Amino acid sequence: MASIPQSYGISRIDQDEKRNHGYYVRVTNKGKTTQKFFPDKALGGKTKSLVAAKAFRDKAVARLPKARREAIAKRRRRIERSGMVGVTHVLSKSTSGKVYEYWQAAWVERGKRKTAKFSIERYGAKKALEMAKRAKARHP
Repeated sequence: MASIPQSYGISRIDQDEKRNHGYYVRVTNKGKTTQKFFPDKALGGKTKSLVAAKAFRDKAVARLPKARREAIAKRRRRIERSGMVGVTHVLSKSTSGKVYEYWQAAWVERGKRKTAKFSIERYGAKKALEMAKRAKARHP
């Protein structure tokens, strides 16, 4: 079996205000999610928490059906990078099949998550990214 991508299902969480640092693993199949958080402090540092997260993820993926594991191994995703936390490139598909591509800025305001989306089709990739970065900068 081909190996799964190194970062598949693993996200880094760094919340200074909550002193919450570690790796979060999430593997979903047919609507059922297996998830767990691996805190740096409890596991002896960033490296050890990543090793534990990968081990957990590998066990979760091993329990998936063979076809799903093979699909994960073949998956190649090209993610556009903004260079700014809270600014993300998004590809979205509507129920009718139309694909929308945009840059999104996200922030928390009065305890609620807010977003602003900037269409690449309407503004072009460069301008949409600049607009998303400006929106994020106004809401740190």
